[in-house]
Amino acid sequence: MRTKHSWRNGLGLSQIMATLLIVVPTLAFIVTFLLEYWALMQADYRLKLVANYTSDYLSSQSDLSSRSDAIFDNSFTNVASGLCPGGTSFIPKTYGDNMKDEISVTINYTYDGTYMKNKTISTTMQTYSLLKDQNITFSANCE
Repeated sequence: MRTKHSWRNGLGLSQIMATLLIVVPTLAFIVTFLLEYWALMQADYRLKLVANYTSDYLSSQSDLSSRSDAIFDNSFTNVASGLCPGGTSFIPKTYGDNMKDEISVTINYTYDGTYMKNKTISTTMQTYSLLKDQNITFSANCE
């Protein structure tokens, strides 16, 4: 016995198009958002590299009493600017005293992406000085 196949219960073209109208933009948004989040995490990683490099540099200095931009030489600033995310420059902001014989470094960056506009990322690193009685609280921006 032969039976004829009927496609009446199958998906019609209109149902397929309606499904694609919902699924494709949703997938595009999810993929774009994941790429944006990945870029944000890369910027955060770069900030951690800058903070680590800066704290290592400051802990190796013999005199931190000047509390000015004179602490940093051009080679340090060039390398730190190269580590800053998004091709930004390393700009020292504030210097202060730390009462615990520690070196505290804070680096800030404002991320401006597609979905995460003006998101300020900050990372802080604390370390002890290699030399006695060397302490500083330092803040910089990658702008």
